[in-house]
Parts: sequence; structure tokens; C-alpha cells
Amino acid sequence: MARFNGGSNAGHTVVLNGRKYTFHLVPSGALKGKELLVGAGVALDPEVLAAELRLLPPAERRRITVDGRCTLVSPLEKEFDGLLEEMRGSSAIGTTKRGIGTSYAMRALRLSPRVYDLIAGFDFRDLERFYERVGVSHGALRTWASSTTRLLKRISGDVAARVEAISAEGGPILYEGSQGTLLDLLHGSYPYVTSSHTIASYVPSALGIPPSLAGEPFGVTKCYTTRVGAGPFPTELKAGVGDLIRKVGSEFGSTTGRPRRVGWLDLVALRYAVQLNGVRKVAVTKLDVLAKVKDLRACVAYDDNGTESTSFQKCLPRLGRVKPVYESLTPLFGAGFEGALPRRAKDLVGFIERELGVQVMLASYGDERSSTARLGR
Repeated sequence: MARFNGGSNAGHTVVLNGRKYTFHLVPSGALKGKELLVGAGVALDPEVLAAELRLLPPAERRRITVDGRCTLVSPLEKEFDGLLEEMRGSSAIGTTKRGIGTSYAMRALRLSPRVYDLIAGFDFRDLERFYERVGVSHGALRTWASSTTRLLKRISGDVAARVEAISAEGGPILYEGSQGTLLDLLHGSYPYVTSSHTIASYVPSALGIPPSLAGEPFGVTKCYTTRVGAGPFPTELKAGVGDLIRKVGSEFGSTTGRPRRVGWLDLVALRYAVQLNGVRKVAVTKLDVLAKVKDLRACVAYDDNGTESTSFQKCLPRLGRVKPVYESLTPLFGAGFEGALPRRAKDLVGFIERELGVQVMLASYGDERSSTARLGR
């Protein structure tokens, strides 16, 4: 299992045997004994990685390889991240202040060390001079570098070569990303985006593998819409139903604990995500949450200053001003999800398939693996 992008600003929650685990850097297959790979496109916070490895049995900790080309996140990038967010004032974008964006920025400036550089004995003088200029203290940097080097020497390697070897042996590889399509740096709702690319076509370049090894993209969507942080959100529910969905669905950020913003399913945005990623197969999650909602709607188009549009890309420059056009759906309210997918939930899945032109292969209605229905043909 190979993680290809982002950093510790995204959290993936895994439930196994009733216990919840949250991973920010370690691929989420860690609990199933999978080989774990962290690719070059990841902004790596060694302190977070070390904490997550301690959650695993000793044998599993030895099954991880971190690519030597990963950009590193030091305490300085975290402090710089918070400073920049403070400078934005009322225009703050809602960063997690985990130093991910600033880490990628320092990489682009050719000032930040990679894993390989740190192990080889990186010269920090230029980096320290930069942080002196912007008012960030670097006194603890050398201590951080020493402890980080000891960790990374044991687990660094060539992830691209390992992916190619697994592929040559006929083994399966699952590429795991962080964040959703609309947070992509180029194609998302800029400037309210993350600092890396989140779409499927980034997999080969982020890992350093040929495009032919990238495989088939598989989409995952909730049956409603959520967002953490600032930015336009056409279907947002400010209170009432939104509060109910947030509570029942436990919609709080895995990294920050912030309440997620909640809204109706936005099929305009989903069509855009399907098109950008080349998705043909999808998993729909959290159907059981909507069983607590009496009224059920989905956004099928946007009213863009009096003109109805189903093109997310055309509306993107004015996304904060469009109004959702809703279609009322048969509610799931009161539907039982004990061991099976009820008829009304299957109808909703069919509606999503028709609107998006995809196959819904999996539909989940609970945290455990047993609460997942296989629908693919």
C-alpha cells in the first residue's frame, strides 16, 4: 500500500474490531499486515510518523519504507505556517498549521532538505538565514535533525523501485491519497485548497513510476458533502439538519478536531471529480447517517446568476455566489440497516449511478467492514 501525496494535515480513521485508529502518514493498511510505502510526493513530518509507528506491533514497524526524496517538515515549517495564517487575517484559509504548505514552498525554493539530504549531512545555513529573515526561531533545528536522522536511516529507501518490483511480481498495489478532489492545488476551489495535488493523475509523478503502473482509479464519496476549513460550499447546511448529520456522522476533523461543515450531496461537484480522476467505479459511504434525516435532497445543478448550469468548471470562478438547484429524493428516514442494505438505500445508490454515469461497487452503512454491501457486477 503506497501513500503518494499530502502530509499529516489529513487524517484517515480506521475502525477495526470496534477500536478506532487515526493515521496521518502511515498508510491505512497498516493494521492488516500490509507492506507500507510512503512516496516521494509526501511532505513527511518525522515526529508524527514516529508516533504512528508506535501504534503498530514491532514486526509491522519494519514493513515500512519512506522514499528518500520526501520533503521534510520540521518544527520551523509549522511555526512559519501559523505565522502566515495569522498574517492572512480575515482571509485565512483554515490551514491545519501542520507545516505542510510551507514545507512544499521551501522545497520549491530549494531550501528544504529531503530525507536523503538529511541522512547525508545537510548544511542548514541557508535555511537558517531564511528563517531569521522572516522572524522564525531555529534554535532547536539541529536537535530535531539529529533525532530525525536516526529514525529515517532505518526506514528510508527507493519506493518507486519497490512499487515496480511488486508490479513485476504480479502483486496488487493500492495507492492512497489524502484530501478530496476539490482541494487539489491546481484544479480545486483555489485558494481554499491544500498544497499538493490530490487527483489520480498525480500518482505516477508523485511516486516516480511510469503512468502504466498507476492502475484504475476508484472513487470514494459520502452520501452527503463535508468540508473542513474556509471556502465556498454551495450546498452547506448551517444548522438544523446540518447539525444532525454532523453529530450522527461524527463529522469532526481527524487532524484538528474541528467540526466539519456539512451539506447536501453535490452532484455537480461530484461529476467534476469523476471527470478529473477518470473514475468509473465508486464507493458510497455513511448511508446509515441519512436514515436519521426526514427530508432528503441532492444538488443536481447550480443557478449561476439566473442561468442553470451542471458544469462545475464553468461556475468555479463564481462558486461562492451560485445557488444549488435541488431534487427531492425518497428519504431513508427510519430505514433499517441491520445486516443488509434496505431498498430505499439501493434506490439512492441507483440515482447516484445514473447522475454520475458510474458503477457503485460498494455501499457502506457503518464503521465496521461487515457494514459494507458489495454491489458491483
